[in-house]
Amino acid sequence: MFIVRVIPIARNIFKDELSFFSREEIPEGMLVYAPVRGKELPSLVISSTDAREEKSEIRQADFSLKKINPDRMARVLSKAFVESIRDTAAWHGSHESQIMSLLTSHVILNTALRLSFSAAKKETEDTEVRPRSEVLILQAEREERLRTYRNLAREGFARGTSLLVIVPTVIEGERLKKELERGIEERVILIDGDMPAKKLIEAWKRCIESTKPILAIGTAFALSLPRVDIDTVILERESARAYRAIARPRADIRRAAEFFCRRQGARCILADFPVRVETRYRLDIGEAEELSRPQARSGGAGRVEVIDVRGKEVPGKDKSAKRQFRALSPEVMEKIRIETARGGRVAVFAARKGISPLTVCNDCGTPVTDPDTGVPMVLHKSAEGNVFLSHRSGALIPAGVSCRHCGSWNLVSLGIGIERVYDELNKAFPETPVHLFTKDTAPTHTSAKKIAERFYGEKSTIVAGTERMLPYLYEPVEMSVVASVDSLLSLPVWRAHEYALATLFYLREIADLASLVETRKPDHLVMRTLLGGNPYDFYRVDIAEREKYQYPPFSVFVGLSWKGNRQAVEKNREMVAAAFEDVDLVGPLPAITESKNEWSARAVIRLKKGSWPDHALGARLRTLPPDIAVTIDPDEIA
Repeated sequence: MFIVRVIPIARNIFKDELSFFSREEIPEGMLVYAPVRGKELPSLVISSTDAREEKSEIRQADFSLKKINPDRMARVLSKAFVESIRDTAAWHGSHESQIMSLLTSHVILNTALRLSFSAAKKETEDTEVRPRSEVLILQAEREERLRTYRNLAREGFARGTSLLVIVPTVIEGERLKKELERGIEERVILIDGDMPAKKLIEAWKRCIESTKPILAIGTAFALSLPRVDIDTVILERESARAYRAIARPRADIRRAAEFFCRRQGARCILADFPVRVETRYRLDIGEAEELSRPQARSGGAGRVEVIDVRGKEVPGKDKSAKRQFRALSPEVMEKIRIETARGGRVAVFAARKGISPLTVCNDCGTPVTDPDTGVPMVLHKSAEGNVFLSHRSGALIPAGVSCRHCGSWNLVSLGIGIERVYDELNKAFPETPVHLFTKDTAPTHTSAKKIAERFYGEKSTIVAGTERMLPYLYEPVEMSVVASVDSLLSLPVWRAHEYALATLFYLREIADLASLVETRKPDHLVMRTLLGGNPYDFYRVDIAEREKYQYPPFSVFVGLSWKGNRQAVEKNREMVAAAFEDVDLVGPLPAITESKNEWSARAVIRLKKGSWPDHALGARLRTLPPDIAVTIDPDEIA
């Protein structure tokens, strides 16, 4: 009999390993199916020892070992990938089981017995960490990046090596496949989690059974592809926020890809325009090298206009009437009218959902807030009329309410939500199709594609959307419009200005004729950088501020956050404060209400650059209760 230790591949298992017994020895690295909580979970074998060598441990154990069937096993994951999982888990203060679940496909794992990669090249045992010079930076706009990818693919095929391109969203993978496969259709393979199971399995089999080098394109789990001839991994649009996992483990896919490359001995190429501030800084300090000379300025042919909307509210019918607030200024409306009249397509972006993100009493200034949580409510449109909605608790209040403080009915909506923009466009252009593109109107990839297809399917059309819309603008438009960049600049995250600049450059690149940005801050650094077209102008100022205040990359933030009822949240606050009193802990901050019976709190551990990962601190983080989430370098720190 043998004692088999495995890593269960599941996000809800908060242990690094589990033990079972088997009548036969099972080699390390094999995938087996372990009985856990009444289910058979795909699990990775990390050791298999003779039970006679562990008699004392077995007698002292307070649980009985369950049996694993050695007849159901397969080798599905490469050694380099498994080693990179350990690196990634250590960096994120997480369990290997959770990271492995994030970066693998359960469709593939559950059909592993038919997908062993024994037909692929023999795996090398050399999984030592390679020099950091293998990290390369490609700062270029999209067309230039595509030309580079084609050249890299041809060079790799000539050497007999494969390439892997990781994309942040499914639609970007589908689009990239169409653009790169001309002439090499049989070698370009797309794998993503949105595929039907049958098609995904077929694509996976093509990847591992092909005896020729391939160009694989996929989302995060494509890193688990067991092709030992992959010598280049490209992270397309590396600044995309989608690379950060929303649910736990809140891992950064870019970091995981880099660890994989170091274990695989492959080049890791970070590609975008512009690249992130942290990425550009790595060039300055020699942690990365240029793949080619960075593109200094945006090469878009369209004009860029920053429109100052201060004082441009529409006057009332008489002098005594209030000035009317508009989401889009008359100047922008006229430009949209001219463009659509000659058959052009216009994409209008707004950062916030709803009609208005804030409503206040015009007499006393009191905002309309959630009765349970106290957070400002957003004005939304519904079938029964306008309502106030709390995005935190889901509470609904009819729009026809009075001020809770003074009883006044004189409520005024402030800020610009995408539904307000959509309503104004519909009223201004009743003969022009206007499409609303948000997470609510396009909750799935299929529904999002349908909206995009309707928009691109005819001329003289307008689409109004939030960040959800951006990846689906897969063809150029004649004009892009930002309804108000100020709400993007004021997001409660410390990287807000960097995110705003990336969004503006993205919209500038897809606009053939004009890119218009409305703002009340025309002299803001982001606006000046956009007009100048050189992202280095922003980088130079931003990196200096980060160094001054010791923000990443000059330090590492370890974010801790938790939710629950008031008593549980307060208990965790006390526990976190006591557990990390020996480190530079900011917080725990006072608890805030999420809904009537749910509260949340957070804290941040600040570490000096180069002191993370820390084995001892990482072990302490992994012993935290499951309801405390750990995020390395989180966006929100207050």
